Amino acid sequence: MPIPVLTDSPFDRYLAELAAIAESRDDIIGLAGFGSTADRARADEWSDHDFAVVTAAGAEDRYRHDLGWLPASDEIALSVVEHHGGVKVIYDDGHVLEFGITSLADFTNWAGNRIEVIVDKGGVAEAVASILRAPLPEGEPDADRAIRLVLTQLLIGVGRYRRGEVLSAGRSIRDEATAYLLLALAQRLDGARERLDTLDPRRRFDFVHPEAAARIEAALRLDPESAARNLLGIAESTYGAGFPTRGAEALRRRLGWS
Repeated sequence: MPIPVLTDSPFDRYLAELAAIAESRDDIIGLAGFGSTADRARADEWSDHDFAVVTAAGAEDRYRHDLGWLPASDEIALSVVEHHGGVKVIYDDGHVLEFGITSLADFTNWAGNRIEVIVDKGGVAEAVASILRAPLPEGEPDADRAIRLVLTQLLIGVGRYRRGEVLSAGRSIRDEATAYLLLALAQRLDGARERLDTLDPRRRFDFVHPEAAARIEAALRLDPESAARNLLGIAESTYGAGFPTRGAEALRRRLGWS
């Protein structure tokens, strides 16, 4: 049976409609929620619906490209199929969906850390259990590797900035180096690590480490080189034992930072 509406929220009502559609279609085998769609206690006004629709083999492309099966499909303002086959949808009111269409056999190869089986016509719960038992796709987070990648991306980024490649420099510094810094600090700082996302420990970093997050956010407001210099200082002052000091000295020497 479709899931009951636990609250009168639009989020839960939409999910109940989606479950009813999955139940009614013979070529849909199951529906599983991910993220806040699985853990609805943390859903808020900015949460999207993140889910997997498990179909009969061969039906995947039809469900990806013809979205008439979705609730309120006439209110879809934008949709896109990504290179890996995932689908993103925006409704007229700004409601967002992120979902995958998969056969049962392919579903067992997915990754996830919070999944709820919503509709199961056979084999979906077993597939979810297999997903949850599987090791992380990139292995356990490696703080020492991540902190070294912070330094490489900062140096590369500043070099590009000085060359005049401002946009590419910003990506290396504000995106790549920052992501590695958050990954490294998530492993080294004291805090409620269980609140972080095991697939992406950078998620909810702000809630677990608000002071470090505020310092990083302030650095990112600066021009690319100043941001890089500040991020290096944050990394050096917060990482603790094992920080690659020699690498930091080489970076400063190359860039002329005293």
